[in-house]
Amino acid sequence: EILSGLVGSEMCIRDRISAEGELLLLGSVIGDIKCYSLSVDDTGTLKGNVEAEIVTVSGTCEGQVTADVVSVKSSGKIKGEIFYENISIEEGAVVEAQLGKKKK
Repeated sequence: EILSGLVGSEMCIRDRISAEGELLLLGSVIGDIKCYSLSVDDTGTLKGNVEAEIVTVSGTCEGQVTADVVSVKSSGKIKGEIFYENISIEEGAVVEAQLGKKKK
């Protein structure tokens, strides 16, 4: 799998992001993201909506997440809505979200 984008820990982006492959979020994004795979690292913060095949959250995500596979790690925090096909939430994760199956 190809890493198509990296938002560094010192970066703050206020815009919509679209990527073909995997996006690794170490910094901050205020805006919507559409990509194949999104990984929000421990230091990453997203305020906006996500549309992806795979979403892994170790940092903070606020908004609507729509993905086939959603994985919330023990350090992850999600607030908003999550639409998924498969979801895993590790012990210690904070999920304050409405959950629902993704519409096909």
